Amino acid sequence: MSTTLGNLLRLPVRAARVHRRWITIIPKRTRVERHSSLLPETWIISDDNAITNYSTAGVAHALGLPVETKRVIPQPTIPLIGQLSGLRSLFGESSNGKLSCVEDAYSDSMPRFAIAATRQALPGLLEIRKRTDGRTMTVYLGLPDTKLSNVDALLITRLDQMKLRSIGPGRANLENAISTLLPISGLSPITPVSAQDPSVVICIGTGFEPSGFRLLTTDYDRIVDGILHLPLSRIRIVMDPEPNRGMRTALESRVIKRIREQPVDPNSTRKPVTDVEVIDYAVGGQPPLAEVLASATHVIATADNIPVVSMAVSMGLPVYIAGMERVSNELRSYYHMLDGRNLVRRFYPQNSRYSYMLAPDITGKIDEFSAIRDHDPWGTYDAQQDLSDAAEFIKERYIEINS
Repeated sequence: MSTTLGNLLRLPVRAARVHRRWITIIPKRTRVERHSSLLPETWIISDDNAITNYSTAGVAHALGLPVETKRVIPQPTIPLIGQLSGLRSLFGESSNGKLSCVEDAYSDSMPRFAIAATRQALPGLLEIRKRTDGRTMTVYLGLPDTKLSNVDALLITRLDQMKLRSIGPGRANLENAISTLLPISGLSPITPVSAQDPSVVICIGTGFEPSGFRLLTTDYDRIVDGILHLPLSRIRIVMDPEPNRGMRTALESRVIKRIREQPVDPNSTRKPVTDVEVIDYAVGGQPPLAEVLASATHVIATADNIPVVSMAVSMGLPVYIAGMERVSNELRSYYHMLDGRNLVRRFYPQNSRYSYMLAPDITGKIDEFSAIRDHDPWGTYDAQQDLSDAAEFIKERYIEINS
């Protein structure tokens, strides 16, 4: 032992430098070889969110590998989760290598790709990356509640870019991110529903969008006042999986109750709405959201419900934004961009109490759901191209990281 150490100490400077380079090369080669131990498949880290399941599934299948969905194990709220220096001790490692945040997952059987899209699924995504020492390519849809470099690939929107740019111009140009106009939806255009009277799906968000909108009870009043002036045959109200508790109570009392108990005007030829259905995705056993949207001739979404707006636009449905007149900051610019491309319109129904805002010089056919001005024809959005671009970016990042 001492002889060997003595020989090393007597190495010439040039040889010692070569030796040090040799030491640094070995881990790199070993790392490349160790990637063959990863399962050639993609994992979706899911918390059964009715909205994000479509987007993560779309990205996963676009990568071209077998897809498996792994459920997250609910974790207690962890303050400062972005500080990952103690992540291994935080999650802990069981004797059999079982993961702490993902069900039926073991450290000796990790995937090549792992995808998540919610804050509940983020700890599972980070644990997989930590357990594989960065060998698994991790993908997150949106801005994660952690250091942005802790995820290998981020799929963000133009609104996310605006948020980052407000912090600092350099933050919006991330090497590990690709941006799309709307959130990835994983959906394609459908054949529109034909009906004599329109049927509406009203999509209520969580109640808050930090970039510039908070849902108020007055927004509910405006929605009800508007739809009661429209000749509707059916109304389906969709509630977000994570609504604000106070807004849920207000929805039941100020929207659902008013619609079901609407007074009948004997002098009116308009039939009252009798088919009202509430779909609450915080409760299990609900129909798939894409099927619910596909049943509508028109979609009304609150301004905080951007993921559902993306889904409806991707399906080629006419989308109207409730509360759009109150958005501010980055969200105002974002909706101005979507409106300028004729992808959404402001919800201002004809003959409602707000119809005084009607422009007197409307010459074309009035849109009963947005009767404030002449509108250009609805625009189209190629969500599948966004999906292809995102998949290509992820594959390129995987090659770059593992080369």
